Parts: sequence; structure tokens; C-alpha cells
Amino acid sequence: MVLLREDRGRIRLLTLNRPEKRNALSSELMAALLAALRAADADAAVAGVVIAAAGPGFCAGADLADRAAAMQDEARRNERTALSDALIAAPGQLGKPVVAALHGAVVGAGASIALCSDMAIAAEGTRFLWPEAKHAIYPSLVAPMLLRHLSPRDVFELLATGRAMPAEEALRLRLVNRVVPAERLLEEACAAAEATATYPPDLLRRLKQAIDAGGLAR
Repeated sequence: MVLLREDRGRIRLLTLNRPEKRNALSSELMAALLAALRAADADAAVAGVVIAAAGPGFCAGADLADRAAAMQDEARRNERTALSDALIAAPGQLGKPVVAALHGAVVGAGASIALCSDMAIAAEGTRFLWPEAKHAIYPSLVAPMLLRHLSPRDVFELLATGRAMPAEEALRLRLVNRVVPAERLLEEACAAAEATATYPPDLLRRLKQAIDAGGLAR
């Protein structure tokens, strides 16, 4: 199974489970995660969601072999693009908090999953990377997410150099909410999801939409 599901009390834990591929985002994994997020939203027993990952790192970004195969066929290319867009939009559409629990390398499209979540908790030693330039891939998926959080100058530097950003810098720039010891990562992420599961779903969706739009409607 490319995605594991576990309930910890009221919190649904979704674990990326392609450790042999460093949890690279294949179409199969993206579809499974999107379906699991929507299922959690529809489950009245679930108050919040945590996205975590098995293995030494959170996510190596897009599965380049899967992506290259999709690029050979227009229908598959369009399907993969639509799937990526839907996955990035999903956390903001849920009426429940979505918290990313990050460790190891958080790369490219994997970093977009972290940034589109409502909160992000990082283990000590986590590092963010956007290596699209080194693969001559235009950053159409990652740039918009970065621009929601950082200045254009910071975004240009990160995307043009592909340098690694340590967890402490990510915290300073508020790309993550907290940096915690690795052994406490899931505990802290689940606690954050539980603590923010206060509004009823319709009001939480409204709050997310207002925050994304840059202001609270009266």
C-alpha cells in the first residue's frame, strides 16, 4: 500500500508509504492521498488530519519516471496535472485541520504538500529543497505555493539555486509552525490537529477561504 491510514483518537493519520522511492509522488500515491483526505472530511468521527511519511524522509517530490511517462501522452499529462492541482487544493477545502508532520528531506512537490497544509510541524534536521532548476523542470506547481508564504526575492533565490533550507530557517520564515525533536514529531502534529479542531466544518472552511483570500469577511 502506498498510503497507510490510522486513527489516533479523533485524528486521522495518513502516512506516505513509498520509502524505497523516498515517498516520491507517483500518480498512484497522489490519487490515494487525495481520496483519503476527502474520506476523512466526510467522516464525522474524524476531527483533524495529519500527513506524515514512512522512511528516512517526508517526500522526494514528484516521481520523475512517472512524470516522464505521463508527458508522453496528452491525456495522461492532463490527468496528472489535474490530479496535482486537486491534491494541492484539497487541504484548504477540508472542513477539518490538516497538519503536515515533516522529517528528513522535504523536496519540490512534497514541500508543496507541506505548504498547502494548514500547519506544519518539522522534526529537527528537516530540510527543504526545490531542485526543479537542476532537472530543467519549470516550477509551475511549487512556485505558487512558495509565493503564498515568501517574498518574490526569496522565492527566486530558492528556485534558481535549488539550495537546501534547514528547519531553523524554515521556522524563521514561518514555513513551519514548530521544530520539535524527531521522537515527538507525530505526537506534536496530532496534538496540533486536535487543538485546532474547534470550529464546525462549515465555519472552518470559511475561515480557511478567508485566510487564503487575505482577509476575514464580516
